[in-house]
Amino acid sequence: MSASQIIRFVLEALVFAAWALMVYRMVSVVRARDAEQNTGFVAQFKAWLKSDEDKQERKTLFFLTFVLAAMIAMNVMSSQ
Repeated sequence: MSASQIIRFVLEALVFAAWALMVYRMVSVVRARDAEQNTGFVAQFKAWLKSDEDKQERKTLFFLTFVLAAMIAMNVMSSQ
């Protein structure tokens, strides 16, 4: 494995870890709100998607999702 491959792998692992943390945080917030309001997970998830209160976390999660997908696509293209 070359140095550039190792660097790419480490960066991808860090982006994945950040993404997984954001997903865990989002699910925890949605479940906590569901427990408080008892409206259902899907209803609380929809509220999370529209809430101004969660706008920054939503943007971060979507950005990390895009970056992770792009990194995976680049790895697939470079391996062919």
